[in-house]
Amino acid sequence: MNALFASDRMTDLAPTLSPESLVPSQQAAHITPAVIVLAIGFVSFLLISNALGARVCEVTLPWTVAGEPFRLTFSAALISFPFAYLFSSVLTEVYGYRISRVVIWSGLAANLVMLVFLWLMSLLPTEPLWAGQTGFTDEVQRHWFESIAHMFLASVSACMVGEFANAATLARMKIAMHGRLASVRFVAGSALAALLDSVVFVVVAFAYVLDIDAMARMAGLEFVFKCALQWLVLPMTVGLARWLKRTDGIDHYDIGTSLNPFGFRLSRAQASGSRR
Repeated sequence: MNALFASDRMTDLAPTLSPESLVPSQQAAHITPAVIVLAIGFVSFLLISNALGARVCEVTLPWTVAGEPFRLTFSAALISFPFAYLFSSVLTEVYGYRISRVVIWSGLAANLVMLVFLWLMSLLPTEPLWAGQTGFTDEVQRHWFESIAHMFLASVSACMVGEFANAATLARMKIAMHGRLASVRFVAGSALAALLDSVVFVVVAFAYVLDIDAMARMAGLEFVFKCALQWLVLPMTVGLARWLKRTDGIDHYDIGTSLNPFGFRLSRAQASGSRR
């Protein structure tokens, strides 16, 4: 990890202008093909994560605690969690908070659309022969949708809090650190996001199912696992951000940008600023 931070100091693209010398109108947010690809990647993994979040898994490890087998209970969405944050972190680091904010809301809207169509599907009657062969009867389908909807609410609530906290942390730390040490920003942002995401998801999803001790253990496990996975893909995140800065010639600083998650209107002046 120290070697990676040192590499940042040596190879991060130094901004041609210091952040203090820039005004908001000079801090343009540019839509490039890379932005579109990153947005698609983020929305895709957000949809995947919310779909996987409907399943709670339990793994029994070959250890015992107080004479009982050591079991890990977690949401299946953990396996796709790091990639959604990877895309949103790179968007904020390279192209700025304004674009990241629009993409996050787009992802949440896509999830809402998916839920609406799943609800419509649950209202349709099942063909009897197919239901008999698969066991996916109307009753099973309704219970399945209720489970999906419950976990969807928990996942979207957690994602909304965690994603915006991550983006805001990256945007402000980049200015404070003069664009250096991107690894430190990614680690700090992902840790805060993982903490908020884990707590909100577990509370919303299991408040009426688990006791406080069980929820604390589950949230703690999710936090540790999410941080570990985020830091595992850290070299990929830093490398992608560095490559995009060189390729697109953009290294955006959010000077004067409001961090209000609901203030996503792009003015004409902001959209036509100078390109670096």
